[in-house]
Order: sequence, then structure tokens, then C-alpha cells
Amino acid sequence: MGEPTLSRRALLRAAAVGGLGVPLLSGCTSPTRAPDPVPGPSGDPVSVAMHLHSSFSEGTASMATHLDQARRLGVDVLFWTDHDFRVSAQGYRRRLGLAGPTDTEHGVRLTWRQRSEGGSTGEVRYGDGAAALTARGDGAFWLDADAWNSTYSGSLADTTLGVELRPGPGAAVQVDLSYQPASGGRPAGRYRLSYRLGGAGRGRRAAGTHGVVDVPAVAGWSTVDIRPVEDIRALWPDLVAEDNSLFRLRVGVLGTGSADFRQVTITRARRADSLALMRDVMGRYARRYPDRRHYAALEVSLVRHLNWFGGELVMPDYGDRAPVKDDAVGAAEAMVRFIQGHGGVASYNHPLGGDPVATAAHMVATRALGADVVEVAYGRDQSTVDGMLHVLDACARNGIHVTASGVTDDHEGTDWYGSRANWITRLWARSIELPDLQAALRAGRAFAYKPDGWAGTLDATAAGKPAMGAVAVADGRPVPVTVTATELPRGGALEVVTGRVDRAAPEPAVTAATARGGRHSLDLRAGSYVRAVVRDGAGRIVGVGNPLWVADEPAGVPPARLLT
Repeated sequence: MGEPTLSRRALLRAAAVGGLGVPLLSGCTSPTRAPDPVPGPSGDPVSVAMHLHSSFSEGTASMATHLDQARRLGVDVLFWTDHDFRVSAQGYRRRLGLAGPTDTEHGVRLTWRQRSEGGSTGEVRYGDGAAALTARGDGAFWLDADAWNSTYSGSLADTTLGVELRPGPGAAVQVDLSYQPASGGRPAGRYRLSYRLGGAGRGRRAAGTHGVVDVPAVAGWSTVDIRPVEDIRALWPDLVAEDNSLFRLRVGVLGTGSADFRQVTITRARRADSLALMRDVMGRYARRYPDRRHYAALEVSLVRHLNWFGGELVMPDYGDRAPVKDDAVGAAEAMVRFIQGHGGVASYNHPLGGDPVATAAHMVATRALGADVVEVAYGRDQSTVDGMLHVLDACARNGIHVTASGVTDDHEGTDWYGSRANWITRLWARSIELPDLQAALRAGRAFAYKPDGWAGTLDATAAGKPAMGAVAVADGRPVPVTVTATELPRGGALEVVTGRVDRAAPEPAVTAATARGGRHSLDLRAGSYVRAVVRDGAGRIVGVGNPLWVADEPAGVPPARLLT
């Protein structure tokens, strides 16, 4: 008989609704049992991770570790929203020069930072276009490459490193890779490759997550080519080797010795079709995670950050510019139109600028840039969610029909459960197919939840019809509305907020009521809206719903929102 598994709802109920904290973790940072898969339209909403960064961004996360976390928490769908310019290596460095402690390419600065480890001491002298390193001791002396805006860190899937050096005893290059879940008897953790350069022999060996590769190098100046993906595949054949990032690179000397380095070149063979490269890596996981659905997406990042979900996904054309963000409102509005023109759903990401009042005024003035979705539940602090609810109410008052989402914006993938920035979106979608997910996002059929705090569902009906995110036409009469939250946390409550829709000011005009039974009914008149949040026993917001509006006529209502 196979080992028992916990369903998603049972898993979350035990930790959140039962008020037991995190007893299922047993000292780990995430649940240890994979939940039963939820493959499609079973009557439950679809759980979606809407803002994730993998090995194609600048952090340590891999696709594998996010997929592992999704399986642990019963999240059905993942969107890979890697930064567009990082996926394509837009303005990325192709050369890490060592003629001095700093190097500039295309106006982008690189700094070589000295670091000793294991008790070693060392020094570096620059001259004749190279760095001469000497070291003493049993550890290592390194020059760590630190580029502005991490402009060499990203996917290794198609990458070759060319190291120009004059080797001496202990010459080495080290590459920090991505975080991977437990595999092949190894614990979860970040992987690393150390290359020993010199001599005539070639070999590979691994101890846990650390691999060592011996690479021949002739005496005198020469260039040694390093292909990390080939080495990862040979050392750890159970991994998807392409799902690793060039997170950090360093050159140095191991033990007592010396070496001279002139440059490291970076050749990325497939970035002209970077989305195809990304999809190829995704495809490697089809058999490993058949119970999770994942989709290629983008975080469009050289304007105010926007996520692009579905449609005809194409890489924006930024010309030859360095990866510097254009913060102008007009540039972001044009990009939203570009995304929507290609059939995509556009999300305005983490818009809170610190002041909710100023952010609300901006959102009302720009109509939220014209975006379909706005990230509302995000960040590590409750104050961020409180501030964004102020912004959401300002939008609702002014008839700006955007869908509030909850996101992790996770670059690490180590612990979706224990992280404070662990919001997930659930969609009342017909299926996990992309067109149905897009339809739910455009219609506002969504709510957000914290997996460590609440296991239930949230919805609203108008005249008996499912209506969260919708606009109901009153026809001169009040509309009976019911808001329902299931499986409230122990000691928690459903908080129902009603507000005016009069377009009178860029600030909310709301009142709140508490329904501890998880159900609240009211008659809603034209020119008003209702939304709800779920609070746990400590008053912390653990669930956020979308507004339901009542209007006296359908004019100006987006067709996806109109309740029929």
C-alpha cells in the first residue's frame, strides 16, 4: 500500500483553520507530503502562482523548486514571469574584463571584489590588461564578479564561458548555480561548480551539491571553454541541467598558488529566440510534474513592471539600450496596450510607492494604466496589503474595473508556506486551460489567500448568480447580494466592505461590517460596491476578494464584467 497523502484542503486546514501553527512541518520549512492533484473544473477554484522567477531571472530559484513547492501546497498552475530583458539577455554583459578592479561594457559597470575563505590570504596586481593573483593557505582567494543590476546573472541553458588565463598552481573558476529541491539522495540546496584549470587531465566528481571539474589548460596565455550545462548533466543526471542560472561567477586561486586572468567571455547561443529556449526548459518537466500546469509568461520590466499572461507572447523590442527602466507613465500605458493587443492579460505589478494616498491618486488618474489586473496582496508586511486595499477601494469608487491578485514575487522558491510574502491567487475558472484562466482574470473572478493562514473559498452572488468581480445592473431596484467565506480560521472573521461609486474623489468612501459566521447578505443599490476580506484570529488579513459593483446601466462596463 502506498503512503497516505494529504489533500490540499486538509493540509491547509490542519495548519490554518485548526489554529495549530505549523505542526505539519516537523522542523522543515515546507510541508513534506504532496497533496492530491486538482486537475481541472471540479467545482473548486483553481490555485495559481502568478508571479514567479526561475533560473531565467537573476535570483537563485529554479523551475524545479517552484514546481516542488506548488505540488506541496496544492497549487494547480504556475506562470513563469521572468524579467523579459533577463530572458533575452537584453543589454547583458558579454565580457567580464580583468584589466582593473572595475570594467565597463555598454555603459554597464562591473566590479571585482576580493574575498578570502578558509583562512587563506591573497593579493591581486593589475597590469598589462590582466589581473595577477597570488594566494597562500589551505582555502581560496577569489575575485567575485559584481555587475550593475546583475547583468550577467541568468539562465545557463545555452551558455558557454570562455576563460582567458595564464594558469598557475590552483587556478580556478567557480560558478554558483540555482537552488534545487531534494533529488538523488541529496538535500535541497543551491548547487555550485568549481573548475580547476591547468594540467593535462580532465575529470568530474561531485560531493552532494558541489561539483568539481578538472579542465586542461596549456602553459602561457590561452582561452579555456567551459560549458556548465554539460557538466551539470554529467555530475547530476537526475537534474534538468538547463534549469540552472549563472547566479554568481568568480575567478581565483585554490590553496597556495597563482594565476593570471584577462577576461571571461559569455556566449549565449539562442537568445535571438529566447522564449523558445525558455519553453524548451519548461518542456523537460512535463513527465516529472504531470500534475501541475505551467505557462510561459513575462514580467515586462524596462517600464513600470507589468506581467503578461497568455495571448501571443512576444519579446518587447527595446532596441540596443542598456537595461534601464523607463518609469514614465506613457511608456507603461503603451506597453499595456501592446500586451493587450497581442491577446494578453496585463497586470500592474507592486504599484504601491510607499504612500497609499499618492498611489490611489495615480491609479485613478491613469485608470490603473489600463491594466486588467493589479497586484494588491503582496509583500512581506501587512501594511502593504492595507495600503493596496486603500488603492483598490479608490479604484472601485471611480469605476475602474481591475482584478486584484495576490502574488509571491518569489526569486528563491525555497518555502512558499513559511515566507511572509506568500500570497496565492485562486480563480473561479472553468478549467486550468489558459483561455479559461484569462477569462476569469478579465472578469475579476478571483480572490487571494495566504496558504499558512486560510484554507477556504471566497465568493459573492448577486440575485443568486456568482458575481465576484462583476457589475450587476439594478434596473432601479436594490440587488440582493450574498458574500460567503468557507472554513474561516479559528477565531477569524469575514469582513465585508461596502463603498460608494460616485467618481467624486481619488480616495475611498467605505464602511465595514463583520460576519463571523462566514456569510453576509445585503441589498446593494446602484452606485455602490461590496468586497470582502478574511481575517484570522489575530486580525491578520489572510484572504482578499474582488469587488462586486451595482450600476444603474451597462454603459461603460467591460463586457467580461457585465453580469447577465
